[in-house]
Amino acid sequence: MAWRAHFAVAPWSEYVEIHWAENAQAYVTPVSADEVCVVTTSRNENRDIRLALNEFPELGMRLRSERLSRPARGAITAMHRLKCVCRGNVALIGDASGSVDAITGEGLSLSFHQAVALAEAMEKNCLDLYQKAHRQFARRPTLMARLLLLLDGRSRLRRRALTVFRNNPEVFARLISIHVGETSPAHFAATGALLGWRFLAA
Repeated sequence: MAWRAHFAVAPWSEYVEIHWAENAQAYVTPVSADEVCVVTTSRNENRDIRLALNEFPELGMRLRSERLSRPARGAITAMHRLKCVCRGNVALIGDASGSVDAITGEGLSLSFHQAVALAEAMEKNCLDLYQKAHRQFARRPTLMARLLLLLDGRSRLRRRALTVFRNNPEVFARLISIHVGETSPAHFAATGALLGWRFLAA
């Protein structure tokens, strides 16, 4: 389950913050000079984002007395894949064509890439090109989602991974470049080997 809320408070950092608790994650994004967006995701359904923030004591203290600048919204987050995203003259795009878990933050990015690929396929009157591109776009986010969900469900493994990232920021930077698609297959393989070695040495 994921919840999004905007709080009328000046951002305390110019960066996006990611908080990871035992049963949930929280993402804090500055959106203006006097507002932050907070998203929480959890395996447990929770109808009050302020209750969800109890998982994050420091963040909860910051926002406890702040007012919402607009109503909170929630939705179920899941990962699913379709074998076919087009048939005849009908094509699916965005979440209707499959999705990765919200933990990756990839939803809108995937939709934009799909929209461009669909337009190019329509221009060439060949939706099979869109089907092929759609499958390629989904590979990296799906892999990253599975890795993140693996950490989400195993607290000891997660703590070990975070320790590795803290002690080896270059490994974390390489994983970020993979996550945003700025890498090659060789870079991906080398990063996997490096991460495995750091895990063994931690």
